[in-house]
Amino acid sequence: MAKSIRKLNLVILDDDPAVLRLVKTYLDVEFKNQVNLHLLSDPHDAQLFFDERCCDILLSDIEMPGMDGLEVLKIAKKRSAWTQVIFMTGHSSWDRISTAIENGATDYLVKPLNREQLINTVRYQLERLTRWQAAALETLHRKNSEREKLATAT
Repeated sequence: MAKSIRKLNLVILDDDPAVLRLVKTYLDVEFKNQVNLHLLSDPHDAQLFFDERCCDILLSDIEMPGMDGLEVLKIAKKRSAWTQVIFMTGHSSWDRISTAIENGATDYLVKPLNREQLINTVRYQLERLTRWQAAALETLHRKNSEREKLATAT
């Protein structure tokens, strides 16, 4: 995998502390040098996080008290269309999952979480974001180079 331009922010949001610990353990072992892991148990805290920082990947429960994952998805995507959202669910219907996908979620995982599937899903999103960053930088450099050539020519 290509190196990311910066260490990416991965937010894990779940109202179950056991799920937070498990996911953190799995991802720490595999990605600790590539991502900053942020564990949140309250969707309102996630909303505050999005106001203050970039969220590259959001790994969230769908069914949570107070504010569900679909609302969090809309807030995250409103703050940054680049945010990749992966839902974790144990109770959601196919209608809820398809609504999540229609609103911009990139994937979903079924609880109880399978370690290998979780790691592969996160790895895919990290690779995707890294490719996008590289392409955006290349385009920016090309545009700047073209501007410099035009400025020199005139």
